[in-house]
Amino acid sequence: MVFLLPSLTIFVWLTGGAIAADARPGPLSADALSQAASRYLEAQVQKEWPGLKARIDVLAPDPRLRLTTCNQLQFALSPGSALQGVGSLGVRCESPLAWALYLRYRIELRGPALVAVRPLPAREPLKAADLEIREIDYTAPAGQYLRQPQQAVGLLAKQPLKTGQPLTYGLLVRPLAIRAGQKVRIVVEQPGFSVSQECTAMANANVGDLVRCKVPSGRILQGIASEAGTIQVKP
Repeated sequence: MVFLLPSLTIFVWLTGGAIAADARPGPLSADALSQAASRYLEAQVQKEWPGLKARIDVLAPDPRLRLTTCNQLQFALSPGSALQGVGSLGVRCESPLAWALYLRYRIELRGPALVAVRPLPAREPLKAADLEIREIDYTAPAGQYLRQPQQAVGLLAKQPLKTGQPLTYGLLVRPLAIRAGQKVRIVVEQPGFSVSQECTAMANANVGDLVRCKVPSGRILQGIASEAGTIQVKP
């Protein structure tokens, strides 16, 4: 059976040199294959998440398989697999004998994250004194964790936070730039000139949100909420 694998590969030498054309290749042990797969996964974790610690467990292949030694093992993550949690790793050999299989693995990550140093109420701007960096086990995707205080200062927690609770992007929200019913300036920009007018915001909006407002004449305009609390309309 032939397996088609993604193009991303890494080569791991398992033999001291090329196998002679007239020599029969020896068996490849399950331990050697698992160790090579672990080294590949470790290298990929460090490439994507520098500085994080990884515990990698590779499930040994079926002992009934009789695999031969390989000049160059080629590894590639299976579609849908990630460098965290449970996944599948494709392994392919082309020389001296062609074979391919998939190995199951589990990766647990550990690294720095911002945590709350005291109970924090919801909807209160976070301050640097509210936070500290600790090393934790990542139970959420690694990219979700905030690792530097400047990433969180000024943001609001969507819900109350417990002491020691790690901060993830999903727990935080930016303060509203504009509130419904607020009097704001809408600025219409055209090449060479701009015009501004007071209007009443019709909805809450964060920076970058599209928001509508009503001018005194009753006309409805819409634009992008800015950090200054204005609504920008650009061509």
